[in-house]
Amino acid sequence: MMKRLLFSNGYGGFDPQSGEYVIWRPDTPRPWVNVISNGKHGMVISQAGGGYSWREHAQLSRITRWNQNLTSDEAGKFVYLRDDRTGAFWSVTPIPAGETLRDYECRHGQGYTVFSGTSNNIASRLTCFVAAKDPLELWILELRNRSGRERNLSVFAYVEWCLGMAPEAAREFEKLFIETDFRPEERCVYVRKMRWDIPDPEGRVWFRPYDYVAFLGSNRRPVACDASEPGFLGRLGSVRRPAAAVQGRP
Repeated sequence: MMKRLLFSNGYGGFDPQSGEYVIWRPDTPRPWVNVISNGKHGMVISQAGGGYSWREHAQLSRITRWNQNLTSDEAGKFVYLRDDRTGAFWSVTPIPAGETLRDYECRHGQGYTVFSGTSNNIASRLTCFVAAKDPLELWILELRNRSGRERNLSVFAYVEWCLGMAPEAAREFEKLFIETDFRPEERCVYVRKMRWDIPDPEGRVWFRPYDYVAFLGSNRRPVACDASEPGFLGRLGSVRRPAAAVQGRP
């Protein structure tokens, strides 16, 4: 791979045919990110899977929470897989729980990023991009069973909502104003925030709700939804080892 890439540096290089920047080592000196936006909606995504989304303004209207850190890339929107027979779980990106990924590759293209790898004999390919005109992003997950036997897998999606200005002076206080509405028949969870630091038309701060409704949906009907971070991660849990994936529950 290194021989056919342009400007190869030990971590990645440019594919001369596709123009994509191909990364085969996730431990880059700094997060190497792709910034993707259509003017209405945007996202930042790193070579390891970290990043965030925003609506129109990357600081004043951030949709998901993210902590900028040059040495630690552990905040983002993540997809986990779990083998329900063995209990083994992993993320389809190097962070937060992709230590067992083999044949890892990240391709940053113009308007999209693709992650591929294999863990526990399950090959995964995650394609992330922003719609051309609409204010939304799409994640396409493709799986291939390479074990030669039937597998029963669970898929978990995790995001931490922000819906407002970032960084926040009182993160946990801000969460008090976030409301979620899970509608399984629509295969979607809707999220609203009742307070925004942007002044209202009369110049009053804290009297204005967030202007937009965020959502996380799936083309497959979700089994369940947990809108509580402690509920999903567990007491003293973390994105590296969320209780939902460990225990096999939503």
